[in-house]
Amino acid sequence: MKQITEHIYCMDADPETDQPFVYYIRGSRYSLQIDAGNSKENYERFLTKLSEESLPLPVLMILTHWHWDHTFGVHASRCPVLSSVETDQILERVSGWEWTEEAMRRRLETGEDIQFTYECMKKQYPDISRICVKRPDITFIGKMTFDLGDITCIAEHRDSPHTRDAVFIYVPEEKILIGGDAHYEDYYDNNSQYDREKLSAFIDYLDATDFETYLKGHDEPGITKKELLAFLREKRTELP
Repeated sequence: MKQITEHIYCMDADPETDQPFVYYIRGSRYSLQIDAGNSKENYERFLTKLSEESLPLPVLMILTHWHWDHTFGVHASRCPVLSSVETDQILERVSGWEWTEEAMRRRLETGEDIQFTYECMKKQYPDISRICVKRPDITFIGKMTFDLGDITCIAEHRDSPHTRDAVFIYVPEEKILIGGDAHYEDYYDNNSQYDREKLSAFIDYLDATDFETYLKGHDEPGITKKELLAFLREKRTELP
């Protein structure tokens, strides 16, 4: 586990299988996990790393969005899982998918799934029939605040450039905003492109939020607010 701040840790991502960073927020009363990872194996690897650091198990997991790499480890969770209502609605549909090569090819043809996802899934799951999709235990609308004892976490659902079901976790005492993949392009609904209106609304949200560091799902964990806004504003200038 990499310690990012006094209270926040993360398990490394694996770009080969699109496994994202899994974050952990430790409080004096209880702790939270952010995202499940893409498989039972990676979820259990996360628990092993907590044990090696003598960190207590989380009492709740919060999902940042529905994409497979963040949610396919949910079925192995040892604690309740929380998501936005929108994430639950999508996972309800995905939980009914058939996991065969033929079914995957049909979803690729219809655009219900994408080639990049398929390629990464095949690396994590050589036998895709092993995939198990589970819905969250608890859903919420709008915003929820968690008092972990000596640290506060505010989970908020809002639209993002990446997905409609994005959940942000804001830690005001440490000026941290965990956004998962929210700042990336929209691979499913907008042909791997940014939407100008959604990107502008996201920039306004970031600008108005009092944070110093944004924690991402992939690439490297942290980026400063200034760096993130500069990156996104540059992307906006490239849009038609």
